[in-house]
Amino acid sequence: MKRKYLTQEEIEKLLSATDRMPFPERNRCLILMAFIHGFRASELLG
Repeated sequence: MKRKYLTQEEIEKLLSATDRMPFPERNRCLILMAFIHGFRASELLG
């Protein structure tokens, strides 16, 4: 069975990538909120 979650290392890579994006604070907040609360991608995007 394939895993359906991100590892801590993958989350850290996503967070470090936000520094190179527009609106880094917003993006970092969304990633942390999704990780901490266990959101699905569809819950963030829909």
